[in-house]
Amino acid sequence: MNRLPVLVCHLALLLGPLLASPPAIAHTSSTGLAQVEVHDDEARYRLTLVTTEIGDAAMPVQRAAAGDAGAARQVGALLQAHLALTVDGQPCRIKRTRLQASPHSAEQVTVLLDWQCPQAPGVLVLRDTLSTPFGEHYRSIASISRQAGPADAARASSAGNRQEHILDREHPEARIDFGLAPPSSLGGFLRLGMEHILSGLDHLLFLAALLLGSRSLRSLLITVTAFTAAHSLSLAAATLGWAQVSGNWVEPAIAVSIIWVALENLFAARAPLRRHLLTFAFGLVHGLAFAEALTELHLGGWPLARALLGFNLGVELGQALAVLLVAPVLAWIARHAAGPRIAHGLSMSIAGMGLLWLAQRVVLT
Repeated sequence: MNRLPVLVCHLALLLGPLLASPPAIAHTSSTGLAQVEVHDDEARYRLTLVTTEIGDAAMPVQRAAAGDAGAARQVGALLQAHLALTVDGQPCRIKRTRLQASPHSAEQVTVLLDWQCPQAPGVLVLRDTLSTPFGEHYRSIASISRQAGPADAARASSAGNRQEHILDREHPEARIDFGLAPPSSLGGFLRLGMEHILSGLDHLLFLAALLLGSRSLRSLLITVTAFTAAHSLSLAAATLGWAQVSGNWVEPAIAVSIIWVALENLFAARAPLRRHLLTFAFGLVHGLAFAEALTELHLGGWPLARALLGFNLGVELGQALAVLLVAPVLAWIARHAAGPRIAHGLSMSIAGMGLLWLAQRVVLT
């Protein structure tokens, strides 16, 4: 599958609205945090909403969460109409719907759906058109994962067992192929590495924040080299079993790295050496996340060495492609009269995304 459109889509989501209309930086969009966990032929969907941000739909959602049966039926029908999950082209059915009011905030509601699917995926497609009832600027940030059983150890998706997608009016579908057999050649693992980084929005946004903070070509090259060296080192260590860190720590740490670098772009004084050391440290964390795509294959010997070499080369090629695509935008920002304001707006947007991911990976799990 060609992942270049995915990368362009991710970059457009980040850069498009701000570059096309800088005043739009002040516009507030409403965001829902969604988690989809697939286990065999069942899926659990969890969506956390702030009801003050979803317009006319807020009242029935709040009443349903408070126990109003009529409102619960109304919200259930709304969810049936605007959320759909399919496995290998066959629809899953919602077998249970629940709404929970947050004990910490009267404005926060969590929607819980249990799905029954015809079979285990396969190709899983989540369709979300909640921007219709919740407002045109609504978007869902969805983390989709599969809980693999022992029988799945020899098989893996080309994109790994977890992906994150932004679903909005222009991009209402997320598609993951959990059923592809793992590659067996050096070229196959090279492609796997490219696909892994080009489909990883969190890694791309971290890289974008780093590049936005680079003050010169020399600084940019040192930053990219530090990130490359660090994630190559930790990727190898984790894949070979020399370092084992739980994903429960790695995923929130990646969100923290995005927030930290973006805020540093806004507030920290220029200190190139400290920036490069920080890049190296966070690169180690990102490498641990990259390693998940290989460790789940349970390889050994020459197949493991071949997989590690090809995958790492693919990650580096994908990263180089991302840098080449972003570099003209950075050059345009540097020359534009409003460049500093645009760079600040982009860094603020990246920090906001990092905060949402941190909430999703820590507070909501």
